Amino acid sequence: MEAGGYRFGSGMMCVLLFMLAGYPFELQAVEQAGHTPAQRHRLIAVGDIMLSGSAAAVFKVKGYSHAFRDRSLAKITSRADASFGNLEYPITRSGFPFQDKKYTFRGPAESLNAIKAAGFDLLSLANNHIMDYGLQGLTDTIRQCKRNKLVCAGAGTDLASASSPGILARRGIRYGLLAYSMTFPEEFWATQDRPGTAHPDWAQVGNDIRDLRLKVDILVVSFHWGEELRIEPKKYQVDYAHYAIASGADMVVGHHPHVPQPVEIYEGKPIFYSLGNYAFGSFSKNTTFGITAEIRFLGTTPEQIILYPLDVHRQEGFFSPRLARGRSADGIVAHLQKISESFGTVIENRDGVGKIQLPPPKAPVTAGPDTAGKRAPHPELCIR
Repeated sequence: MEAGGYRFGSGMMCVLLFMLAGYPFELQAVEQAGHTPAQRHRLIAVGDIMLSGSAAAVFKVKGYSHAFRDRSLAKITSRADASFGNLEYPITRSGFPFQDKKYTFRGPAESLNAIKAAGFDLLSLANNHIMDYGLQGLTDTIRQCKRNKLVCAGAGTDLASASSPGILARRGIRYGLLAYSMTFPEEFWATQDRPGTAHPDWAQVGNDIRDLRLKVDILVVSFHWGEELRIEPKKYQVDYAHYAIASGADMVVGHHPHVPQPVEIYEGKPIFYSLGNYAFGSFSKNTTFGITAEIRFLGTTPEQIILYPLDVHRQEGFFSPRLARGRSADGIVAHLQKISESFGTVIENRDGVGKIQLPPPKAPVTAGPDTAGKRAPHPELCIR
């Protein structure tokens, strides 16, 4: 083997291999991926995506790409290095609906194709609808995600697979995703011998994050939690979000309330307690706006957050989210400023777009031992 005009013998090669074997895994992963610490990159996070339900008839006529027709939003998503959302319905034409729920959803493979075409890469399956059509619906969904090269996490054929992370490599950065559901029905929670979603306890969340931390550059933790239409997060949401950051997460993204909840910066890392709906097939008059969050990183450090206000009212966009403008945008940003005040979050309004400048990173915190082994607080009853 020759390099730079010098010839390496087998003995020298063994020495080099031995030295490399002693490197920390993070360094090996970075070097193998060609990662540069100063590289700037962007991650997009949106709320609930459900291209079914009341919107099914509209999409049947207009096609599923109709949900992503807003060109301004399309530009935001397409320029990101990675985009994340919550897939709140199974992708299947098979299976039988769960009998003890008022609302059950499912959609065809064409709807997932449209989600992929819109620029999404990472999907949470940890929610209260992914098991609406049982194991068949779940396995069909996972298969379709693999077919579309979409990285998913949060549900599986047993607890081990449901708790497994998703990892996306993009431009030398490895994004890791862990996702958990804290909503009913309890029958949807995976066990050692039952398929379903990952329902967390303190020990599991901490261990999952610490294990994944060694394998990725940016670690995202998603929770399906809280109470529908409630603006303020519950105490257990705050506790779990802080614990996730303390355990090593780079950001926390929440779903389920269908309306935006506060944004918090905890130890220099963003927490979005709820981003509200994105593209969601519902006639609800209480879910008229949402948020698209853009997190800008320098290497592995989040530097800035851009909050794009969305009009998601079905009567205005026919189940297609649109970038809010003018008074509508200013009103949404003002709402976010008000509800985030109690967390000390400063959101600047820049021409109808929210901006948060993050402080320089501090020394890492560590999770307290008093949380070890605790079960998750009782989840909220889902009414959808």
